[in-house]
Amino acid sequence: MNLKIFIQKSDEILNSMSIEELRKCLHSIARKTPESKRALFVQLLEDCRDQDDREDSKEKFKYKRLISDEKVKEKLSDIKRIFTKIENGELYLSAQGYEDYSNGYWSSEWIWEYEDNEGIGRIIEDAVLFAHDCMNDCRYEEAVTIFKLVMDTPIFVEDEYGGDSFELSLEEMVDEKLVGVNLKVLALDVLYSNYQLQTAAQRASVLYSYFTYPYFKEIHIEDIFSIGREELSDTDEFLQWWIDFLVQQSGEVSARLLKEGLLYYKGTEGLLEMARKCYKEHPSVYLAALSEHEKTHDYERMKEIGKEALDRVESDLKIRGEIALKTAQASHCVNDSEFMRKCWYEAFYSNSTIPNYLRLFVDEAVIREYKDLAKKRIEKLHISDCHNNHYISETGKNNITELEYKYLCFFSGNFDKVRNWCMEQKSPSGWSGHFISNGIDLMLLYLYADNNLRKAGKKIAARLSNRLGFNESKNLVFMKENSVFETEVSVQKGEEIFWKIFCLWKVNYAITADDMKSHVKWLESVIDKRIDGIVGGKYRSKYHDVALLAAALGEVQESLGMKMAKRIVIDRYLERYSRHSAFRGALKEYMD
Repeated sequence: MNLKIFIQKSDEILNSMSIEELRKCLHSIARKTPESKRALFVQLLEDCRDQDDREDSKEKFKYKRLISDEKVKEKLSDIKRIFTKIENGELYLSAQGYEDYSNGYWSSEWIWEYEDNEGIGRIIEDAVLFAHDCMNDCRYEEAVTIFKLVMDTPIFVEDEYGGDSFELSLEEMVDEKLVGVNLKVLALDVLYSNYQLQTAAQRASVLYSYFTYPYFKEIHIEDIFSIGREELSDTDEFLQWWIDFLVQQSGEVSARLLKEGLLYYKGTEGLLEMARKCYKEHPSVYLAALSEHEKTHDYERMKEIGKEALDRVESDLKIRGEIALKTAQASHCVNDSEFMRKCWYEAFYSNSTIPNYLRLFVDEAVIREYKDLAKKRIEKLHISDCHNNHYISETGKNNITELEYKYLCFFSGNFDKVRNWCMEQKSPSGWSGHFISNGIDLMLLYLYADNNLRKAGKKIAARLSNRLGFNESKNLVFMKENSVFETEVSVQKGEEIFWKIFCLWKVNYAITADDMKSHVKWLESVIDKRIDGIVGGKYRSKYHDVALLAAALGEVQESLGMKMAKRIVIDRYLERYSRHSAFRGALKEYMD
């Protein structure tokens, strides 16, 4: 229950209660109030008792101030004076730096050890505490002044070894445990104080400007409605200004705040209403509307909204793929299999990941309708170096990396291309960062003729599952029996799904017996050279990797009818490298 609904419901009940019932209610709340909150509760009672006496007076402030004007003036002057010294570098931290090799020589990290001989941490803590007191004393101008000093004054650090000096921000001071400040509480205090200080026309832009600070990233604007001694006024008017302002902004922060503001102010229908207006700038609002209807299991409505969104949102946006998946699941729940399959294709069209592609091979109907269309889509995809597969921006385009393109070519049946890309790597010991390590794994699984993997094959499938995104995706493959939305897939489950869908996919790309023999012979040659390069070069860290390739090759040959093939392969390398005990040990792990 959000704050707005909670307050409305509470007011409804309170308005129906008698004075005696209200007294009993407050007495019960007082009895259950923890010790740390009792002073605030007493202050609340006093504020409410004195409020009626001042409603008709000309007193400027609604609540009685607890700190004298003289004390505030003196304290504020002291804070400004000492922060000027910090800003000018008269007060500073000292530090000693060294390189930390605890995680290994090649992953060293530079570590600083700080000394705060000037007590800057205590100065900041004291200033934040006083700013909070000013806020609760309805002295918002003074509070905002102090908060700005705390947030924007850089802290100079002097290297004791004579290196260049540098600066720390407030967030870095907190991270380094040089100052004990709760940044979330500070952020809410800052927003609340500015709300009270600014005019109605300025509030939205001023409050939004603070979200450039990293520690405002997870702050929800509605949280400020429940802090401070004074209830914020004109919140409905503000929320309308806030929403109108956010619609004109771009980026993930504005999108999040917009969705939260709409949901708080206007509910689910408000999300849908805004989605129809700003889907070009903020298509994620459609996704938020779908998620809200999902909570109430209104799948028919979800399907309607999803269909509308798919028709409107630009087809080349990745987030449209997320919308398509939610719509597919809703369609499944209302037994509309035809539209569900169409949504699966639209998910791949807009967000061309391997899981989204392989979803199109779960049954004959979807294969028949969308296999060829998906292949044509692959040919038109844009390849980009700048790509983050772990995060989908609401306006992010459906670009793929060169590696992802090669994966898609493999799953489109272009096995000769895969071999050629693998053969571009001439050095048998320099596979890191090259496609060949992925291509060999893919070909090993493809040529394996049994549906039940053995020890080496399971390891190959596990690492491919991870590389292809099957261990981190939500709504991963959505097999027919899975109607749960937003499924978090465990590593083990992701591997099981990957291998199951891999087997379903493979039957659509059968090759001749001669081609099969040719591919196996090529794999045998490549893996043999790889093992010679690694073991001959004594790259001990790679021994387990190449032992895995040898064992997997043997399992492939056995699945194709060659008896005892894995034992033969392993024995061959045991004999060849009789003096390499570490490599021999890695090989023996795969002996059945």
